[in-house]
Amino acid sequence: MYPDPALLKVKNTISAEKIINRKSDWLFAFTQDFAKRTTWDKQTKSIGFLNGFSTLEKGANVYTESSEGVRMDTEYISFDPPNKISIHMLNRSSLFVSFTGTWDYTELAENRTSIKITYQFSLRFPFILIKKLIFRRIKANITNKLVDLETHLSKLAT
Repeated sequence: MYPDPALLKVKNTISAEKIINRKSDWLFAFTQDFAKRTTWDKQTKSIGFLNGFSTLEKGANVYTESSEGVRMDTEYISFDPPNKISIHMLNRSSLFVSFTGTWDYTELAENRTSIKITYQFSLRFPFILIKKLIFRRIKANITNKLVDLETHLSKLAT
């Protein structure tokens, strides 16, 4: 028996936040630098531009491949340095009906910035049947990404 199609359209939201001891403009530039991304982000195996894009801007097309081998092609739907980026999924995914991600940077004080990563998504059938497991996995991924960033930056400071 298939689930009610209306359930497939429901957006689920998961986020994690961390305070990093860096200025927001520096942190934004560092985290959005694809050449540096795989040096600190253990959840990302590869990242790069698609469809002739070579700089980050609103409308840029980018691919990422996770450490688990899952590829996602995305479009930057907002690019507002040093405050925010948002992306949405372009390719068909076996897991997601839809997916958007947002990274918000809020400078709290000199050299202290809150970075918050939020994912909104709808799962495909049959994955909605193991929703709790997938939520835990996605939450761990976001949290680990922020911990990896903080750990990497603390090593740069020493």
